[in-house]
Amino acid sequence: MWRFAHVEVLHAIGGLLSVYLLGWVVGSLLVDFRAVTAEAVQGVDEPGTHLVLPWALVRLVAGLLLSALVFLLSLVLGLPWFVGPATAVGAAVASHRWLAFAVPRPNVGCTSYGVAALLLAVVLQAPVFISALRMAPGPFAPVFFHVDTPYTLEKVQSLTKTRVYPPESLSNAGGRPPYHYAVHGLAALLSRTSGLAAHHSLFLLVLPLLAADSIAAAFLVARSLGPAMASFIAVPLLLLRVPSPWYTFWDMVGPLLAKAWSEGSLGPLDTLTANYDVWGPASIVGHNVGAEFVVLASLAALATAPTRGWRLAAFLIGTAIMVKVPTGVALLSGFFLVQVSRVLTMGVRALAPAIAVAAVCAATYLAFFVLPPVTQTFKVTPWLFFQLEQAEEHEQLLGLAADLVWVLVPVALALGVKGSGRSGRSLWLLLFALAPFVVVNLTSSVDARPGGSGQPTDDWVQALVPAPIVLHAFVLAFISNRWAALGRGRRMAIVAFLVLTILQPVFVTGRYLGVLLVEPERGHEFADNRSIAEALATIPVRGSVVVTNDLRYPAGGFSRDNRQMQVPALFGHQAFAINYAYERFEFSKARMELHAPLQRNEWSDDILAAASAHGWTHFLVRKDYTHPDTIPLEQTFANADYAVYRFANPTARLTDRP
Repeated sequence: MWRFAHVEVLHAIGGLLSVYLLGWVVGSLLVDFRAVTAEAVQGVDEPGTHLVLPWALVRLVAGLLLSALVFLLSLVLGLPWFVGPATAVGAAVASHRWLAFAVPRPNVGCTSYGVAALLLAVVLQAPVFISALRMAPGPFAPVFFHVDTPYTLEKVQSLTKTRVYPPESLSNAGGRPPYHYAVHGLAALLSRTSGLAAHHSLFLLVLPLLAADSIAAAFLVARSLGPAMASFIAVPLLLLRVPSPWYTFWDMVGPLLAKAWSEGSLGPLDTLTANYDVWGPASIVGHNVGAEFVVLASLAALATAPTRGWRLAAFLIGTAIMVKVPTGVALLSGFFLVQVSRVLTMGVRALAPAIAVAAVCAATYLAFFVLPPVTQTFKVTPWLFFQLEQAEEHEQLLGLAADLVWVLVPVALALGVKGSGRSGRSLWLLLFALAPFVVVNLTSSVDARPGGSGQPTDDWVQALVPAPIVLHAFVLAFISNRWAALGRGRRMAIVAFLVLTILQPVFVTGRYLGVLLVEPERGHEFADNRSIAEALATIPVRGSVVVTNDLRYPAGGFSRDNRQMQVPALFGHQAFAINYAYERFEFSKARMELHAPLQRNEWSDDILAAASAHGWTHFLVRKDYTHPDTIPLEQTFANADYAVYRFANPTARLTDRP
């Protein structure tokens, strides 16, 4: 951290100590120390010593998420920000005393299959690591990948200094948008406790930890639910993000494959493998990476709950809406559908875990979406066959069916063979995977923001994003349950199909890694921040309100308007109104009208009137975008792309101009 990203040594040490105290120590409240030091794990076919390191990593990140939530709860209750985290550390020490600090000594055994599984898993998660390292060095993030990354960093910047919840919007002065803030809160908490800059905390600690923990959780799920399957197949299969029912994968892949076959050319395949966003490696946004960890860790916690207890599962599922709302909807619907089915076979004792999860979820929703003064951005409404209607409207029904068939081919190859007696696991995983499909076909979300469309939003269908992970877990459990009874021919067919399934995204991810390492400017939604950062660095962060003539985000040739999120993200500047795409408030329409004169060739005294009325302090001008030809303000900075002007005394400048 010190040498690579130029982080001060004391801040780097503080960051690592914060991770230890707020992660490992607090994590003992969720994963008991005995769960990572036991010699064997009941219900798992291999020695528990091989699972010590994965469980330790899960405990670490689960503890960090718990610390982040109590940090946010402190803001909700109007307490000093450190009260919640300090209480969590104190509770862990009171519960386990010195054992809360003890670090296990895993006896890690290496097998060829295990090494292969780890290498494949690292390749699949490597875009998160490499992208984060590209964005980390220096006093500001030199580049961004993915258009949502600056929005994430903006929220971290706000949470590092706010005293209220929801935190102030740095994109729209005076706004306080509701959001799923768990990952953002974690990065901000580590910044506050260590002195790390917001981008260092997010890119050097949070994103790498979440990505590594997804790998650890995948090993736990593979060992618990698919012990008969080779780990080099089971682990990477759980980390695949395709096919995603959100955008029907085969509607994109199928036509290109058919075109390549008919033309006898590799050109369409090159186009296909260069579409990195479709295959998943470009998904490096904090809450998306956190959601993947939560899904995998929840599956591991559920699979081992009979022997390890329900604390971890109840926490992860009950608080998932604060990591990502659609993921929380998916996990909650899946869990409750499973528990309802278990009541039919196990009786009322199956209700106890459901009550625990419901209590945690209710407390989370009350604390972060009811008690704070939030304006709802969407509302859920009944809507029969919403997802199917959307698929039909976009002519994607056939692709959706193809996605499901593709995932379930290995199951079809194993049909007709009697299992070993653990078929219950396969059933609950199938129910878990199908529940979000039920939700998005019975309900929809409507844009309820002030000035919003009032129409259903496609974001609700994001509840299906975890479906590939859960369906792949179902496939593993189903096949593993029947592996011993399968003949050699079926085994070879299943292995061949799963290897083919895995190698495709591994190849695409490897290709994207080459881009990130050699030509990062070709990375997904790449933005170079250095020029605008030179300009923003001359504007004081404290007490400034920035306006600009250019509201476009530079990725993709400035193809996205009304979201110039570099301004608040790089240093934490307060912008007057630069993001109308993600945030809309009662004042948004009026501010768009106030902003219009900044994008005209003629200077207008309306600009000075607005500056006086709303406290504008600096005007950031993108030179190659429309702006007043003559600006009667003090220029404080200029480079090839940007100029900065300061509003000195706007009221005094209100004169009649020709």
